[in-house]
Amino acid sequence: MVESDPRVDRRGLRSSVASSVLVDGPRLRRISQLAVPMIASALVTNLMTVADTLMIGQLGDAALGGVGLAGQLFFLLLAVALGLSAAVQAMVARRVGEGLTASTGLLLNAGLVIGVLLGLLLVLIGYVALPPVMALINDDPEVIGRGWSYLSARLPSLAFIALNLVFRAYWVGVSLAKWAMVSIVTLSLANVLFNYLLIFGNFGAPRMGVTGAGLGSTLAVLVGTLLNIAFAVRLVANNGFLRGLPAKSQALSMVRIAYPESLRQVLFSLGVVCIYVLVGQIGTQQLAAFHVVISICLIAYLPHIGFGAAATTLVGEALGRKQRLDAQTWGWQVSSVGLVTLLVVALGVAGFPTKVLGWFLLDEATLVLAVVPLQLAVFAHAFDGYGKVVGSALVGAGATKTAMWLTVLPQWGLLLPLLAISVSLGNGLAHAMGVVLMVAMVSALLFVWVWHAGRWGGVEV
Repeated sequence: MVESDPRVDRRGLRSSVASSVLVDGPRLRRISQLAVPMIASALVTNLMTVADTLMIGQLGDAALGGVGLAGQLFFLLLAVALGLSAAVQAMVARRVGEGLTASTGLLLNAGLVIGVLLGLLLVLIGYVALPPVMALINDDPEVIGRGWSYLSARLPSLAFIALNLVFRAYWVGVSLAKWAMVSIVTLSLANVLFNYLLIFGNFGAPRMGVTGAGLGSTLAVLVGTLLNIAFAVRLVANNGFLRGLPAKSQALSMVRIAYPESLRQVLFSLGVVCIYVLVGQIGTQQLAAFHVVISICLIAYLPHIGFGAAATTLVGEALGRKQRLDAQTWGWQVSSVGLVTLLVVALGVAGFPTKVLGWFLLDEATLVLAVVPLQLAVFAHAFDGYGKVVGSALVGAGATKTAMWLTVLPQWGLLLPLLAISVSLGNGLAHAMGVVLMVAMVSALLFVWVWHAGRWGGVEV
């Protein structure tokens, strides 16, 4: 189906909302095929991160604090590479929809070349810029020392992570998400094993402390890269893997699509750091409660990762077939299933907040303080996750600039100023979480409005 009149197309898109939300069995299975492996991968990764934190915690508060600080800065650099991943997935899905699957390996090759160059640049920036940044953020010499010991051993992994993200994007883009899941789970298990060996010097390995934690993560990412290459040699050889590059115009399109998404991820991550700073001004107990609340919410928030990946691929495929109405339908359906899933999880957590918090907080006063903020925060994350799934649909359409503005403007133009006002007026953590919930709902409505308007369908990918 080819719609040639954009005006007619947008009217059709807008009129299709009510009929598009309901999902039949085959389409639900298609969504699940893409979303479930990515949700499982994210869950395993988070569980492995908890295991790593438990091991590092045995080295003392300075080690835990230093690694935590270093991890936040590491993710700021990593966020840059996430844009490349989004661009590769959107372009690969579009080629699949166009019936050009045999050429998708060339896009993978281009993504890998750009990924290597980007990763090496990020490593260089990390070694040059992060030591003075760490000193500005924290004035405890022991925390800084431990943090840099960890970070200096982990920074080389950025080059490999960029490659893994490109591979992951390719697997999801060609609807082979199970291979992305296998590589991520293997990488996560390897990370725990290497950390166990190198942090404590088990089974004859050198005892390296926090440096071993950083090196262990780097080695685990290398394992993931080698595994992805092996999968690609076996599965993508007929699609042009390692046999050349796409046209220059397509490589430039990849960069054009990637940079707004990279900027979105970086600015969003900086915004989260600012939120932590603002909450810290309320009080130490409130900051501890907030950290636990966010940690719980991030687990409840995981489904949006899988549904977002599904939305990017399904919208991209439909647009490759020139079926813009079907692309919009996929956006509505994937985001609707995602919202229902997120709300079910949120209701489960909000219904038993004391039991959930009891796993993380031993201090009774802090636990009581965290109950209402947790109930508000899980629903805030549900609506935020819904908006991000719609944003992933926009990425699948190539509208990464639109997705960037819809993420950045509510966070920096509304959330952070309102939080700063709330803190300055002496309001507590519950009020801050109420602000977060309100802005999350506004942000979700903005994403829905833009998707409903249908002006994203003409972006060339």
